[in-house]
Amino acid sequence: MTSRISLFTLFLCTVVLLGGCSQKFQRGVKDFQSKWVGLERRVTVYSSSGEPVRTYQGRIDIEPTEYGNKIKFAHDGKMVLIYNMGVLVEEVEKE
Repeated sequence: MTSRISLFTLFLCTVVLLGGCSQKFQRGVKDFQSKWVGLERRVTVYSSSGEPVRTYQGRIDIEPTEYGNKIKFAHDGKMVLIYNMGVLVEEVEKE
């Protein structure tokens, strides 16, 4: 009886650990895909009053910056820099 409980506990711990690793692995794959290929994304830029100013859509690679007030990404072969604006980045299904 004790060995069955131990075996079940070991199995349960393994499933929980692998489940957590699986999501971490999937995030790693997405990060790699984003960095080297770009993801199909929609980037919407908002004014300070909350109105949409501009929307970019396509295979977009967003480059992280050290500042919270700047976003930098490539769109259609051109570099886009946005300072001090509200930005929403969504991954979209390829049309």
